[in-house]
Amino acid sequence: MDAATIKEWAGVMGADICGIAPVDRFADAPPGFHPADICEGCLSVIVFASRFPTNSIYSSSPAPYTFVRNRMVERLDMISFALSEELERAGIVSVPIPSSEPYDFWDADRRHGRGILSLKHAGVLAGLGVLGKNTLLINETFGNMIWLGAVLVSDELAADPVASYTVCADGCSLCLDSCPQHALDGTTIDQRRCRERSMSSTEGGGWVLSCNICRKVCPNLTGI
Repeated sequence: MDAATIKEWAGVMGADICGIAPVDRFADAPPGFHPADICEGCLSVIVFASRFPTNSIYSSSPAPYTFVRNRMVERLDMISFALSEELERAGIVSVPIPSSEPYDFWDADRRHGRGILSLKHAGVLAGLGVLGKNTLLINETFGNMIWLGAVLVSDELAADPVASYTVCADGCSLCLDSCPQHALDGTTIDQRRCRERSMSSTEGGGWVLSCNICRKVCPNLTGI
């Protein structure tokens, strides 16, 4: 299968960017979270992203941002599903990866979850961007306002180069200083601290994403 054809399919299905990483780039993945742990015989990882509409981040209510986030999850999951279907029709073993939940791993004490594959790290390895100090994947065109999906495949596809641009200035600490939970250290995130502020329930039922400060204050919000 031609990599260019797969990227064209992803674009038609709604992806704004798409990259491919060979499985050997995932040598440092934690045990159980390597692509070959998820899909035996995996040779390539197709990673794609759609632009997250920016206007919702400026609302005084968390409801619009939460609404858009949920629609982004649906969109990327549908791209993963549809792309995997097309690849299967072409005789290629393919496994779609959820763009969010469910988790295979959950540490209740730390409130720490892991997707079956780290999409932001896969995005780095597929050349879609660089991780910022806020732990978000930052793309040169769309900044940190992207949502990710992936499909694992049994074919060896032409790989994209890893991005070489810089996204965070050495002295920039806006996200670290602005986090009300002090959950960021410039490399990792304390999920317990983050979740205590960023996810909340309303009395009438339902939940909202009630904090996105680390995304919003980033100078790379909409590009670098």
